[in-house]
Amino acid sequence: MDMGNYINKQYYLPLLMDFCKKTISLYEGAYDQGPFIPYVMSNYDIAPTKIMYVGRDTYYWQPFETLHKAFIEGTLDKYLDANKRCVTTDTMLKWKNNSGSFFNTVEKLHLLLRTSKYVSDITTIGEKEKNFLEEIGYGNLFSIEIPQTIRKRYEDNTYRPPKNYWEICNAAKPFETLKSIIEAYDPDCVFVFSWIDKEDVFFEGTDYTQRKEWFEDGFRAVYTSKQYHTKVIWTLHPNRFSFLRTSVEEMCYYLADTYHQVSLLK
Repeated sequence: MDMGNYINKQYYLPLLMDFCKKTISLYEGAYDQGPFIPYVMSNYDIAPTKIMYVGRDTYYWQPFETLHKAFIEGTLDKYLDANKRCVTTDTMLKWKNNSGSFFNTVEKLHLLLRTSKYVSDITTIGEKEKNFLEEIGYGNLFSIEIPQTIRKRYEDNTYRPPKNYWEICNAAKPFETLKSIIEAYDPDCVFVFSWIDKEDVFFEGTDYTQRKEWFEDGFRAVYTSKQYHTKVIWTLHPNRFSFLRTSVEEMCYYLADTYHQVSLLK
């Protein structure tokens, strides 16, 4: 099924080179994964509306060895190729109907936006719906796994990030901004699924402001810009839905309704 994802190498390759020059010597004993770089699925460019979905961070990504080898050999574009192969529509569908999954919610929301129908069982979709999923773009608020995520690999939960880890995180900030997503992929709308304080970095270098009339604490914030046409809808991560007494289905309808109304804003 997978038709191949796309990454804007012209835009991200210079940023990745700069990142490597700053961090390659910092990695040993500090961190073991390369940075996440935003990318889009194969039908993104021909979609009637271009939508990016932004999560918090990943659990594992590409190992540092992949990045280091590509840097040493002068073939950093190979790291970008490896980056965009980590998650495809095929792998998204293998997670099935996990209610706390970022991608399960993204799949169901995207299909609701494209077909006006909610799919309760993602394993039942046909080729037409799978092609719609090939329109998805994917980003993260954190290019480097946050300590809370890394600790999952430690049975005693004792991991404490060293100084070099924070320097690597700081160098990865160019991969974490809305501005970079817009300049690389020009989306019409960006959904952010993580109710955390990250607006300062995410909106850095832009004039985005929050539309107070759309704010619902813990559930929704809407941001618009005079400079960019892209609308931003910020919401909570799916693993928080049940704690706040809502569900994937209810949130998908809520976010779809928000999207349709926000898309009309000037």
